[in-house]
Amino acid sequence: MIIIINGSLGVGKTSIAEQLLWKFDKAVHLDGDAIGDVHPFEIYDPARLDHLYRALELLVGFYRQNGYRNIVINYVFESPDSLRDLIDLLRPHDDAIHVYWLTCEAGEQARRIQARQRTDLEWELNRFTELQRIQRQAAQHGFLGIEVDTTGLALQDVADKIWQDIFG
Repeated sequence: MIIIINGSLGVGKTSIAEQLLWKFDKAVHLDGDAIGDVHPFEIYDPARLDHLYRALELLVGFYRQNGYRNIVINYVFESPDSLRDLIDLLRPHDDAIHVYWLTCEAGEQARRIQARQRTDLEWELNRFTELQRIQRQAAQHGFLGIEVDTTGLALQDVADKIWQDIFG
């Protein structure tokens, strides 16, 4: 099974992916931001995205060949087409692909970002607002994942919601 966690900056993608990882007896967490952390970094570079998606596909194949059947991936997908590009690459490895789109009330999400105490705080605050807008518009035209509003929820509660959706 492959679980993909989508959402804007600061919504909790990495933290939720980590929570889901621990629910499995044996699983792998692939953080798209970490795997795709290249220099120079251009947000809208199609070659960078292609490299990232192919790297994720290679890693999924490697881990599956080595006995890891459950994989949790987190990344920001700004469009249904971008998400579909990755799913199309992963589909030969597993037909069971579940996608979730985390959302959050803007004020709470800003507080989460501020709590990180990073040096590029202003950029992150501007970027999460931009991503929220981009993803909301994109969701009107296609699938970004099953929406899970994380506002006011603890990490474990969000992970439990996703787990319940998958396993009933």
